[in-house]
Amino acid sequence: MVNNQNETNKSKTADQEKENAPNRKRKATDSQCGPASQKAKTKWSADGDACPYIYKDYKELGVGPLVDTSLDGSSNSCPAKGMEKTPAITVLDCTQVPDAPRIMVTSHLENHATNKSPKKNQTNKYVFLKGDDDFIKRRKKGPEISKNNIVENLPDIVLLNIFKYLPKVVLAKCARVCKKWHRISESESLWKRLDLGCKSLSEGILGQILNRGVTILRLSRAQISSPIYTGIRSVFSSTKLSKLQYLDLGMCSVSVQGLEEILSKCHDLRKLNLESCEVNDTICSYIAENKELEVLNMCMVQGITDNGLMPIASNCRKLVSLNIGWTGLKQHSIMYLSLCLPESIHKLNLSGFRESMTDEEVSQLVKTCPRLVNLDLSDSTVITEKSVHLIIYHLKNLEYLSLARCNRILPVSLYSLCNLPYLSQLNLYGMLPEDMLQHLCEALECIVINKSYFSKIARPTVGIHRTSIWGLRVRDNPL
Repeated sequence: MVNNQNETNKSKTADQEKENAPNRKRKATDSQCGPASQKAKTKWSADGDACPYIYKDYKELGVGPLVDTSLDGSSNSCPAKGMEKTPAITVLDCTQVPDAPRIMVTSHLENHATNKSPKKNQTNKYVFLKGDDDFIKRRKKGPEISKNNIVENLPDIVLLNIFKYLPKVVLAKCARVCKKWHRISESESLWKRLDLGCKSLSEGILGQILNRGVTILRLSRAQISSPIYTGIRSVFSSTKLSKLQYLDLGMCSVSVQGLEEILSKCHDLRKLNLESCEVNDTICSYIAENKELEVLNMCMVQGITDNGLMPIASNCRKLVSLNIGWTGLKQHSIMYLSLCLPESIHKLNLSGFRESMTDEEVSQLVKTCPRLVNLDLSDSTVITEKSVHLIIYHLKNLEYLSLARCNRILPVSLYSLCNLPYLSQLNLYGMLPEDMLQHLCEALECIVINKSYFSKIARPTVGIHRTSIWGLRVRDNPL
């Protein structure tokens, strides 16, 4: 009996020890931090001011950061060191459970705090669609590119070949479509030749055209307003030279200052027409800088002087055709030209000088330029038959001769022109009556007399056709 009671007591003692074991563990833990009776309860609440960047994102869901309100200076509790505040979830509706909040480490929190203010002019890439309990984040749709738009997908070389067939007016409109078309439309290959005859150009328009690399330009009878370069182009115009080689400014309306701006940028001219324009010594010096100049038409030009002729005659040594008729030069200026003209000249027009052209100037001229093929001495009212004999003796290659209204030449001396083997055309307007002219035509069977009223020397266009200058096309081919 005693043994049975001892065993029963032992089993009861073991059961009590098992029941009291958790209490001993709690007491051991409380003994490390303080008495269990003094332990404060921990309370958690949402503090929106402490973490505004988290509270803002989950405010609609009722989610906020957790703040320990029980910790203060007098508290004896000992929270774990380095522990981060963890956001909690407050469920407003028992039937709807929101998604888990973002849990950020320290590095993420720092990046979130520094990048929370968006940059200026920065557009949001996403659209937030508000539902009942959540936000749906989607990327904004960009402009859709139609797959059927073949023009946008064409390479530059294909667009360039298409633009070559467009008129210049349409090409200028194409430059306003987009940046790609604007860049391609300014290609120099599209602006090699241009016809602006009889057009009115406002300020700065011609400067833009010259900067596009035009080489053949017709401005006959055009109205050009000054200044030629305007805006920012006027700053860089002094360093950029034009690529013009063939320029027709005949009978155009342009000021002297505007003409200076144009010719000051032209150093590679081959053929130039300034008929009926007004020039000065500065413009003549700019012309003289074109050492490759071959054709120069200064017929009826106003303002030309001896100082302007000197640089042209001394620098332009490759001149082949020169027309300075009806410019009002004095006798000493004509003598200077007769002495200084290059031997390369084949066509020369010295008409309209009346008393300033004498036999002495003709004698010096035929000796300086023995290779002349075309010679026009019309309206030289002082020369005599002596000049005719000098021409026959020195100019063996002469093909065209104009002696219109040279009334002091004896008609009998004209029969000796048959000794010129290559002479094919002869102008004698206003010199002979009809019966004597008919007799001269019969005597000179191989020479055509009075075929054309006007001289063609150095002129860019002849007749009613205005689509080319000096035989070079200035208009694009039609479609």
